[in-house]
Amino acid sequence: MTLPNFLVIGAAKGGTTSLYHYLRQHPDIYMSPMKEPNYYTDEDQLFGKRSTRSRGEYEQLFAAVNGERAIGEATPRYLNAISGIGRIQADLPGVRLIATLRQPAERGYSAYLQRFTDSREWRSADEVLQPGDYQFEAGRYHAKLRRYFDTFPRDQIKVILFDDLIARPQEIVRSLYGFLGIDPDFAVDTSIRFNRTLYPRFVRLTRMFNATAKAVARNAPWVSGTGLGTPLRRPLLRRPDTIPPALWQRLTDQYRDDIIATGELIERDLSHWLTPRDR
Repeated sequence: MTLPNFLVIGAAKGGTTSLYHYLRQHPDIYMSPMKEPNYYTDEDQLFGKRSTRSRGEYEQLFAAVNGERAIGEATPRYLNAISGIGRIQADLPGVRLIATLRQPAERGYSAYLQRFTDSREWRSADEVLQPGDYQFEAGRYHAKLRRYFDTFPRDQIKVILFDDLIARPQEIVRSLYGFLGIDPDFAVDTSIRFNRTLYPRFVRLTRMFNATAKAVARNAPWVSGTGLGTPLRRPLLRRPDTIPPALWQRLTDQYRDDIIATGELIERDLSHWLTPRDR
């Protein structure tokens, strides 16, 4: 029986997909072939997500391990876990945990744009990103991280910042290799940023495409997951505009206390998250 000895626990839209692909390049790392198995995700956090819930299915994800020393998976919703943390501790007491945090206003806006582009959201960003909404609350990191720091020794937890991953990807990924106890000098390719947020060039046309793709997946399930629709949809999308300054300021003001508390918890200066940068 093989289980992971490290987990990438989130946050969503904080670079976890890029980390998944960068980490799996290392010959001494085995990553679950299914990103986001959600095995330790709390039941009330599973909405809209595929999940592997049986122990046998979860173990099968790691059946192909062949001598790799670092064995892991990446599920961003683990950051939200409450009961799931107890399950992680019971199954994996020595697990190493990697969290990547993004300025919460920018994280929330990116998550909103992805849902809008996928036709899962129709409201404006200002309507959606309000206290109580899941996408807003996902940016409150302090209590979520505190649960992990209260459960696991600090030396088993590595917190990185999305800003640093974007600015110095080689340095950050190699620091993670060191954290996992494997050769930190492996030449990792960080030239691609994965799962970048995009926005419709033509909203109505993109929604028609998405509706057609869903109908195909429903009536021809063998096509779902093949990725055939991705190159067809790409011309309909573009890089999004940055978050509107007024929305950034409103959200950052609302997150201010949590940002300060999170910085104290992880022993990092997060004051730059409170200051508008040139856009």
